[in-house]
Amino acid sequence: MTWANRVTIARLLCIPAMAVVLWQYGKSQTEGAADDRFRIAGLSLFLAAALSDALDGYIARHWRQQSRLGKILDPLADKLLLLVSLLCLTTLPSPQSAPLPFWFLVLVLIRDVFLLGGIGFLFFRKREVPIHPHWTGKAATFFSFITVAAALLKLSWAAASCWIAAVFLILSTCFYFARGLRILVQSVSCSPLASSRSGSASLR
Repeated sequence: MTWANRVTIARLLCIPAMAVVLWQYGKSQTEGAADDRFRIAGLSLFLAAALSDALDGYIARHWRQQSRLGKILDPLADKLLLLVSLLCLTTLPSPQSAPLPFWFLVLVLIRDVFLLGGIGFLFFRKREVPIHPHWTGKAATFFSFITVAAALLKLSWAAASCWIAAVFLILSTCFYFARGLRILVQSVSCSPLASSRSGSASLR
C-alpha cells in the first residue's frame, strides 16, 4: 500500500472519532454546561482530516503514487468527512447548538446520492469509468469544509457561507451530469450492436 493511501485511510479513521466528540459536545450543551473541550477536539480532528486531503494528494503527485484505489478512497473520505460533520452540526442533541441549516445537509446528501447513482449506472453500462475531479467539485469541497470549520469556530458568517458552497455544489453536479451523459452516449455509439447496425446500414 502506498503512503498516499495510508494518509487517506488515516483520514477515514479520524471521522468516527470526530463524530463522537462532537456528539459529546452537543450532549454537554443539552445538560446546560457546554464543554468546549469537545468542540475544540472535534475541530482539531476535522482540520487534521481536511488538511490530510492536500497531503495525500501532494505525496501521490510528488512520488508518483497515484493508484486506482487512491482515486476511489480519496473522494470517498472527503464525502464521508463532510457528511458526518454536517450531520453532527445540523442534528446535535440541543436545537440551540445546531449552527448550520438542515437544508445544506439535504443538498449534500441529494448530490452525493445522484452522483454515486450515476457512477454506478455508468459502471454497468461501460466497464471503465474515468474518475477526474473538476475544479467546480474541488471548489464545492473547499467551501463546504470552510463552512464546517467556521461553524466549529462559532463564526457568525458560518451559515451564510453555506450559500457559496451550495452554488458550487449545484454547478459541479451539472458538470458531472453533462460529463456522464457524454460518456454514456459515447459508450452506446461504440457498442457492438451500434457498430453492427451501422455496418448493415452501409451494406444497404
